[in-house]
Amino acid sequence: MNYWEECISIAADECDLLLTKEQLEYLADAVAGGHENYGMAFGHDCIPNPLQTENDRLRNELRTEQDKVICTVCSGRGEIVSNGPVHSAISSCWKCRGEGRHIR
Repeated sequence: MNYWEECISIAADECDLLLTKEQLEYLADAVAGGHENYGMAFGHDCIPNPLQTENDRLRNELRTEQDKVICTVCSGRGEIVSNGPVHSAISSCWKCRGEGRHIR
């Protein structure tokens, strides 16, 4: 006897319900089918796992950071300093946007 037949048989015995073998098998098949679709019926299969979503996002961020190279325009400082005879100018690097690293 399978699990669902056993569950229904015990429940039927506890409430004094008499079932034929065919009725028991039919009910067990119906319950097994309902159990297989439980996740879909209540959204468990459709709702993303928040922990898995966060892990995927962090993995993508890490991969993006690892793919970055040191900026050759500002030598990784993030700033470009222009010294003139009278004044100096400091600005963010146009290539790496002040981060010192950029994606190839």
